[in-house]
Amino acid sequence: MQILDTKLQKQVKVVSKRLGLNPRDVVNRAVSTYLGSMKEFTDLQKELRMWDILSAETLRKYKF
Repeated sequence: MQILDTKLQKQVKVVSKRLGLNPRDVVNRAVSTYLGSMKEFTDLQKELRMWDILSAETLRKYKF
């Protein structure tokens, strides 16, 4: 697997060696984990945005 950043390439090589895993598996797992956390982050942002909207509507409704 081609990794453009040489520092990351070295880290993948070290981790794969320590864990006894194929470098491709290390990269796939890292990318999968990162993408999963980004989805959770965007889901949280959406939820917080909705709470802000509901809060603002409630404040307007009760004239706070």
